[in-house]
Amino acid sequence: MEVSLDQAVEIHARVLTHRLAREAPAKAREHAMDLQRAGDDEGHEVWLKVAHTAERLLGGEAASTAEATQLQ
Repeated sequence: MEVSLDQAVEIHARVLTHRLAREAPAKAREHAMDLQRAGDDEGHEVWLKVAHTAERLLGGEAASTAEATQLQ
């Protein structure tokens, strides 16, 4: 069975939101930044998609929390 990138993003976002609830988008962004610092720009973009998908799954409530965290 093949899994597309979009399906993999959705799976990761669902697992993160199940395990971390509102913290999921922030953790995904943190991982994205770690990947970018390591020079993995493609991984960085993918994990930003995971963060966005986690926000969507949480109904957008995490979006304002994640933005506030980034501004600090």
